Amino acid sequence: MDESKKNPQLSLPPKEFLGTFEERISWAGSMVQINDEEFKDLSPKEHAALMYIDMIKTFVSGRVFRNAELSVVPRLGPNMLRTIQFNEPKRDGGNDWTFAGDTMTGQKRLDNVHALLKDVIENKVIGDYIETGVWRGGSSVLAKAVLEVLDPNSNRVSYVCDSFMGLPPGEKKLSKRDAGWDNTPYLEVASDIVANNFIKYGLLDSNVIFAKGFFNETMPPLAEEIKSLSIMRLDGDMYESTVDVLYHLYDKLSIGGYVIMDDWFGFPSKTACEDFFAVHGMEPEIIPIDNLSAYWKKTEDVQEISVQKMCLIATSRFTILAEYINFNMT
Repeated sequence: MDESKKNPQLSLPPKEFLGTFEERISWAGSMVQINDEEFKDLSPKEHAALMYIDMIKTFVSGRVFRNAELSVVPRLGPNMLRTIQFNEPKRDGGNDWTFAGDTMTGQKRLDNVHALLKDVIENKVIGDYIETGVWRGGSSVLAKAVLEVLDPNSNRVSYVCDSFMGLPPGEKKLSKRDAGWDNTPYLEVASDIVANNFIKYGLLDSNVIFAKGFFNETMPPLAEEIKSLSIMRLDGDMYESTVDVLYHLYDKLSIGGYVIMDDWFGFPSKTACEDFFAVHGMEPEIIPIDNLSAYWKKTEDVQEISVQKMCLIATSRFTILAEYINFNMT
Protein backbone atom coordinates (compact mmCIF):
# COMPACT_ATOMS: atom_id res chain seq x y z
CA MET A 1 0.00 0.00 0.00
CA ASP A 2 1.27 3.47 -0.90
CA GLU A 3 2.18 5.16 2.40
CA SER A 4 0.78 8.46 1.12
CA LYS A 5 -2.68 6.85 0.92
CA LYS A 6 -2.60 5.33 4.40
CA ASN A 7 -5.09 6.81 6.86
CA PRO A 8 -4.51 7.01 10.63
CA GLN A 9 -5.71 4.31 12.99
CA LEU A 10 -8.89 5.58 14.65
CA SER A 11 -9.57 2.71 17.04
CA LEU A 12 -7.58 1.08 19.83
CA PRO A 13 -6.34 -2.48 19.20
CA PRO A 14 -8.74 -5.23 20.34
CA LYS A 15 -6.70 -6.07 23.46
CA GLU A 16 -7.10 -2.52 24.77
CA PHE A 17 -10.85 -2.59 24.30
CA LEU A 18 -11.14 -6.02 25.91
CA GLY A 19 -9.25 -4.92 29.02
CA THR A 20 -11.38 -1.79 29.43
CA PHE A 21 -14.64 -3.65 28.81
CA GLU A 22 -13.72 -6.47 31.19
CA GLU A 23 -12.95 -3.97 33.95
CA ARG A 24 -16.33 -2.27 33.44
CA ILE A 25 -18.22 -5.58 33.42
CA SER A 26 -16.51 -6.79 36.61
CA TRP A 27 -17.20 -3.49 38.38
CA ALA A 28 -20.86 -3.24 37.29
CA GLY A 29 -21.40 -6.96 37.86
CA SER A 30 -20.35 -6.63 41.49
CA MET A 31 -23.46 -4.54 42.14
CA VAL A 32 -26.14 -6.35 40.11
CA GLN A 33 -27.45 -9.84 39.60
CA ILE A 34 -27.42 -10.75 35.91
CA ASN A 35 -30.52 -12.82 35.11
CA ASP A 36 -30.51 -12.65 31.33
CA GLU A 37 -30.03 -16.17 29.93
CA GLU A 38 -27.56 -15.00 27.30
CA PHE A 39 -25.24 -13.29 29.78
CA LYS A 40 -25.61 -14.83 33.24
CA ASP A 41 -23.14 -17.68 32.60
CA LEU A 42 -20.57 -15.58 30.75
CA SER A 43 -17.30 -14.70 32.42
CA PRO A 44 -16.31 -11.01 32.29
CA LYS A 45 -13.73 -11.95 29.65
CA GLU A 46 -16.34 -13.68 27.47
CA HIS A 47 -18.79 -10.81 27.95
CA ALA A 48 -16.10 -8.29 26.98
CA ALA A 49 -15.36 -10.22 23.78
CA LEU A 50 -19.04 -10.13 22.85
CA MET A 51 -19.19 -6.39 23.56
CA TYR A 52 -16.22 -5.73 21.30
CA ILE A 53 -17.52 -7.88 18.43
CA ASP A 54 -20.98 -6.31 18.58
CA MET A 55 -19.39 -2.84 18.66
CA ILE A 56 -17.49 -3.62 15.45
CA LYS A 57 -20.74 -4.85 13.84
CA THR A 58 -22.38 -1.49 14.51
CA PHE A 59 -19.46 0.37 12.95
CA VAL A 60 -19.02 -1.69 9.78
CA SER A 61 -22.79 -1.81 9.15
CA GLY A 62 -23.12 1.97 9.63
CA ARG A 63 -25.74 1.51 12.35
CA VAL A 64 -23.53 3.32 14.85
CA PHE A 65 -24.25 6.60 13.03
CA ARG A 66 -28.01 6.27 13.66
CA ASN A 67 -29.85 9.28 12.19
CA ALA A 68 -26.71 10.50 10.43
CA GLU A 69 -26.63 7.30 8.33
CA LEU A 70 -28.52 6.97 5.03
CA SER A 71 -29.93 4.04 3.09
CA VAL A 72 -28.78 3.87 -0.53
CA VAL A 73 -31.37 2.34 -2.86
CA PRO A 74 -29.66 -0.60 -4.65
CA ARG A 75 -29.48 -0.38 -8.44
CA LEU A 76 -27.00 -1.62 -11.04
CA GLY A 77 -25.70 0.66 -13.77
CA PRO A 78 -23.73 3.88 -14.24
CA ASN A 79 -26.46 6.32 -13.17
CA MET A 80 -26.34 8.27 -9.93
CA LEU A 81 -27.93 6.37 -7.05
CA ARG A 82 -30.43 7.92 -4.64
CA THR A 83 -30.66 7.82 -0.86
CA ILE A 84 -33.57 7.61 1.53
CA GLN A 85 -33.84 8.03 5.29
CA PHE A 86 -31.94 5.28 7.11
CA ASN A 87 -34.17 2.21 7.19
CA GLU A 88 -33.22 -0.05 10.10
CA PRO A 89 -35.34 -3.08 9.06
CA LYS A 90 -33.81 -2.99 5.58
CA ARG A 91 -30.31 -2.76 7.08
CA ASP A 92 -31.08 -5.68 9.35
CA GLY A 93 -31.69 -7.92 6.33
CA GLY A 94 -29.11 -6.33 4.05
CA ASN A 95 -31.78 -4.98 1.71
CA ASP A 96 -30.26 -1.53 1.35
CA TRP A 97 -26.71 -0.33 0.65
CA THR A 98 -24.91 1.57 3.38
CA PHE A 99 -23.84 5.17 2.86
CA ALA A 100 -21.28 5.67 5.64
CA GLY A 101 -20.60 2.07 6.70
CA ASP A 102 -18.16 -0.51 5.40
CA THR A 103 -20.44 -3.40 4.40
CA MET A 104 -23.84 -3.84 2.76
CA THR A 105 -24.34 -7.36 4.18
CA GLY A 106 -26.73 -6.37 6.98
CA GLN A 107 -26.98 -7.37 10.64
CA LYS A 108 -28.21 -10.94 10.15
CA ARG A 109 -25.30 -11.79 7.85
CA LEU A 110 -22.79 -10.18 10.19
CA ASP A 111 -24.24 -12.26 13.03
CA ASN A 112 -23.85 -15.32 10.80
CA VAL A 113 -20.14 -14.63 10.17
CA HIS A 114 -19.64 -14.26 13.92
CA ALA A 115 -21.57 -17.44 14.76
CA LEU A 116 -19.83 -19.64 12.19
CA LEU A 117 -16.35 -18.42 13.13
CA LYS A 118 -17.18 -19.10 16.78
CA ASP A 119 -18.30 -22.60 15.78
CA VAL A 120 -15.15 -23.51 13.83
CA ILE A 121 -12.94 -22.10 16.62
CA GLU A 122 -14.75 -24.01 19.39
CA ASN A 123 -14.78 -27.23 17.33
CA LYS A 124 -11.13 -26.83 16.28
CA VAL A 125 -11.90 -26.90 12.56
CA ILE A 126 -8.59 -26.06 10.92
CA GLY A 127 -8.15 -23.52 8.18
CA ASP A 128 -8.13 -19.90 7.15
CA TYR A 129 -10.96 -17.49 6.34
CA ILE A 130 -11.55 -16.25 2.81
CA GLU A 131 -14.00 -13.73 1.42
CA THR A 132 -14.34 -13.41 -2.35
CA GLY A 133 -16.00 -10.13 -3.23
CA VAL A 134 -15.47 -7.71 -0.33
CA TRP A 135 -16.70 -4.26 -1.52
CA ARG A 136 -15.48 -1.89 1.24
CA GLY A 137 -14.25 -4.83 3.32
CA GLY A 138 -16.57 -4.55 6.33
CA SER A 139 -17.48 -8.24 6.57
CA SER A 140 -13.81 -9.21 6.36
CA VAL A 141 -12.99 -6.60 9.01
CA LEU A 142 -15.57 -8.19 11.30
CA ALA A 143 -14.18 -11.67 10.62
CA LYS A 144 -10.69 -10.48 11.53
CA ALA A 145 -12.05 -8.87 14.71
CA VAL A 146 -13.74 -12.14 15.72
CA LEU A 147 -10.54 -14.11 15.12
CA GLU A 148 -8.52 -11.60 17.14
CA VAL A 149 -10.67 -11.93 20.26
CA LEU A 150 -11.89 -15.54 20.08
CA ASP A 151 -8.75 -17.18 18.65
CA PRO A 152 -5.94 -14.76 19.53
CA ASN A 153 -3.11 -17.29 19.52
CA SER A 154 -3.88 -18.82 16.14
CA ASN A 155 -2.23 -18.01 12.84
CA ARG A 156 -5.42 -18.18 10.78
CA VAL A 157 -5.08 -16.02 7.70
CA SER A 158 -7.86 -13.77 6.41
CA TYR A 159 -7.87 -13.64 2.60
CA VAL A 160 -9.47 -10.50 1.16
CA CYS A 161 -10.21 -11.12 -2.53
CA ASP A 162 -11.65 -8.65 -5.01
CA SER A 163 -10.92 -6.99 -8.32
CA PHE A 164 -11.18 -3.68 -6.42
CA MET A 165 -12.64 -2.24 -9.60
CA GLY A 166 -16.09 -3.78 -9.76
CA LEU A 167 -17.48 -6.98 -11.25
CA PRO A 168 -16.41 -8.63 -14.53
CA PRO A 169 -18.37 -8.03 -17.74
CA GLY A 170 -19.99 -11.49 -17.69
CA GLU A 171 -19.03 -12.37 -21.22
CA LYS A 172 -18.16 -16.05 -20.69
CA LYS A 173 -21.65 -17.24 -21.78
CA LEU A 174 -22.00 -19.27 -18.58
CA SER A 175 -25.25 -17.54 -17.66
CA LYS A 176 -27.38 -14.96 -19.43
CA ARG A 177 -27.96 -13.37 -16.03
CA ASP A 178 -24.25 -12.58 -15.64
CA ALA A 179 -24.60 -9.58 -17.94
CA GLY A 180 -24.98 -6.09 -16.50
CA TRP A 181 -23.18 -6.44 -13.17
CA ASP A 182 -20.22 -4.36 -14.28
CA ASN A 183 -20.21 -0.59 -14.75
CA THR A 184 -21.74 0.27 -11.37
CA PRO A 185 -19.40 2.87 -9.82
CA TYR A 186 -20.81 2.42 -6.30
CA LEU A 187 -19.59 -1.19 -6.34
CA GLU A 188 -16.07 -0.23 -7.47
CA VAL A 189 -13.93 0.24 -4.34
CA ALA A 190 -10.15 0.61 -4.56
CA SER A 191 -7.91 -1.63 -2.45
CA ASP A 192 -6.51 1.41 -0.59
CA ILE A 193 -9.98 2.16 0.79
CA VAL A 194 -10.42 -1.44 1.95
CA ALA A 195 -6.96 -1.54 3.54
CA ASN A 196 -7.69 1.72 5.36
CA ASN A 197 -10.86 0.20 6.77
CA PHE A 198 -8.73 -2.51 8.40
CA ILE A 199 -6.25 0.11 9.58
CA LYS A 200 -8.82 2.37 11.25
CA TYR A 201 -9.94 -0.50 13.49
CA GLY A 202 -6.35 -1.57 14.26
CA LEU A 203 -6.86 -4.89 12.45
CA LEU A 204 -4.41 -4.85 9.54
CA ASP A 205 -1.48 -7.20 10.12
CA SER A 206 0.57 -9.83 8.30
CA ASN A 207 -2.28 -12.37 8.56
CA VAL A 208 -4.51 -10.23 6.34
CA ILE A 209 -3.68 -11.00 2.71
CA PHE A 210 -5.17 -9.10 -0.23
CA ALA A 211 -5.65 -10.89 -3.56
CA LYS A 212 -6.33 -8.32 -6.27
CA GLY A 213 -7.87 -9.27 -9.61
CA PHE A 214 -10.85 -11.07 -11.12
CA PHE A 215 -11.31 -14.52 -9.61
CA ASN A 216 -10.29 -16.41 -12.74
CA GLU A 217 -6.91 -14.69 -12.26
CA THR A 218 -6.49 -14.93 -8.48
CA MET A 219 -8.04 -18.28 -7.55
CA PRO A 220 -5.51 -20.54 -9.37
CA PRO A 221 -2.47 -19.12 -7.51
CA LEU A 222 -4.41 -19.03 -4.22
CA ALA A 223 -5.27 -22.71 -4.67
CA GLU A 224 -1.53 -23.38 -4.75
CA GLU A 225 -0.87 -21.25 -1.65
CA ILE A 226 -3.75 -22.11 0.67
CA LYS A 227 -3.41 -25.30 2.70
CA SER A 228 -6.85 -25.36 4.32
CA LEU A 229 -9.92 -23.19 4.86
CA SER A 230 -12.51 -23.23 7.63
CA ILE A 231 -14.89 -20.67 6.11
CA MET A 232 -15.43 -19.55 2.54
CA ARG A 233 -17.63 -16.49 2.17
CA LEU A 234 -18.63 -15.89 -1.46
CA ASP A 235 -20.06 -12.54 -2.49
CA GLY A 236 -19.52 -12.48 -6.24
CA ASP A 237 -23.21 -12.38 -7.31
CA MET A 238 -22.49 -13.88 -10.72
CA TYR A 239 -22.36 -17.46 -12.01
CA GLU A 240 -18.85 -16.95 -13.38
CA SER A 241 -17.45 -15.50 -10.16
CA THR A 242 -18.91 -18.36 -8.12
CA VAL A 243 -17.58 -21.04 -10.44
CA ASP A 244 -14.08 -19.60 -10.26
CA VAL A 245 -14.03 -19.88 -6.47
CA LEU A 246 -15.78 -23.22 -5.89
CA TYR A 247 -13.89 -25.25 -8.46
CA HIS A 248 -10.51 -23.99 -7.27
CA LEU A 249 -10.95 -23.87 -3.50
CA TYR A 250 -13.74 -26.16 -2.28
CA ASP A 251 -11.37 -29.08 -1.81
CA LYS A 252 -9.38 -26.85 0.60
CA LEU A 253 -12.40 -26.48 2.90
CA SER A 254 -12.08 -28.65 6.00
CA ILE A 255 -14.79 -31.06 7.06
CA GLY A 256 -16.93 -29.11 9.51
CA GLY A 257 -16.19 -25.85 7.71
CA TYR A 258 -18.76 -23.63 6.03
CA VAL A 259 -19.57 -21.96 2.73
CA ILE A 260 -21.52 -18.72 3.08
CA MET A 261 -23.31 -17.52 -0.03
CA ASP A 262 -24.09 -13.82 0.31
CA ASP A 263 -26.08 -14.00 -2.93
CA TRP A 264 -28.39 -17.02 -2.90
CA PHE A 265 -32.07 -16.30 -3.42
CA GLY A 266 -32.61 -14.86 -6.90
CA PHE A 267 -28.96 -14.68 -8.00
CA PRO A 268 -27.06 -16.51 -10.78
CA SER A 269 -24.54 -17.55 -8.13
CA LYS A 270 -27.20 -19.93 -6.73
CA THR A 271 -27.42 -21.68 -10.10
CA ALA A 272 -23.63 -22.01 -10.14
CA CYS A 273 -23.76 -23.73 -6.73
CA GLU A 274 -26.56 -26.05 -7.80
CA ASP A 275 -24.57 -27.07 -10.88
CA PHE A 276 -21.54 -27.65 -8.65
CA PHE A 277 -23.66 -29.90 -6.44
CA ALA A 278 -24.96 -31.79 -9.47
CA VAL A 279 -21.59 -32.64 -10.98
CA HIS A 280 -20.21 -33.69 -7.58
CA GLY A 281 -23.27 -35.62 -6.42
CA MET A 282 -23.70 -33.33 -3.40
CA GLU A 283 -26.88 -32.62 -1.47
CA PRO A 284 -25.85 -30.23 1.33
CA GLU A 285 -28.43 -28.80 3.70
CA ILE A 286 -28.95 -25.18 2.66
CA ILE A 287 -29.66 -22.96 5.66
CA PRO A 288 -31.16 -19.50 4.97
CA ILE A 289 -29.68 -16.47 6.75
CA ASP A 290 -32.11 -13.81 5.50
CA ASN A 291 -34.15 -13.29 2.33
CA LEU A 292 -31.02 -13.07 0.17
CA SER A 293 -28.31 -15.25 1.72
CA ALA A 294 -27.69 -18.83 2.84
CA TYR A 295 -24.92 -21.18 3.94
CA TRP A 296 -24.07 -24.85 4.17
CA LYS A 297 -21.72 -27.02 6.22
CA LYS A 298 -19.21 -29.34 4.57
CA THR A 299 -19.78 -32.80 5.97
CA GLU A 300 -17.82 -34.95 3.52
CA ASP A 301 -15.11 -34.68 0.93
CA VAL A 302 -16.25 -34.57 -2.69
CA GLN A 303 -14.83 -36.62 -5.49
CA GLU A 304 -12.71 -34.91 -8.08
CA ILE A 305 -14.61 -34.62 -11.34
CA SER A 306 -13.45 -34.71 -14.91
CA VAL A 307 -14.41 -32.40 -17.74
CA GLN A 308 -15.65 -35.48 -19.58
CA LYS A 309 -18.13 -36.25 -16.80
CA MET A 310 -19.49 -32.72 -16.95
CA CYS A 311 -19.99 -32.98 -20.71
CA LEU A 312 -22.12 -36.08 -20.21
CA ILE A 313 -24.78 -33.95 -18.55
CA ALA A 314 -27.04 -33.00 -21.42
CA THR A 315 -27.30 -29.23 -21.19
CA SER A 316 -25.49 -26.61 -23.17
CA ARG A 317 -24.64 -24.74 -19.94
CA PHE A 318 -22.72 -27.74 -18.59
CA THR A 319 -20.84 -28.11 -21.87
CA ILE A 320 -19.82 -24.44 -21.77
CA LEU A 321 -18.96 -24.79 -18.08
CA ALA A 322 -16.79 -27.83 -18.78
CA GLU A 323 -14.89 -25.90 -21.45
CA TYR A 324 -14.49 -22.93 -19.10
CA ILE A 325 -13.24 -25.02 -16.17
CA ASN A 326 -10.88 -26.95 -18.43
CA PHE A 327 -9.41 -23.69 -19.72
CA ASN A 328 -9.03 -22.08 -16.29
CA MET A 329 -7.68 -25.10 -14.38
CA THR A 330 -5.11 -26.41 -16.84
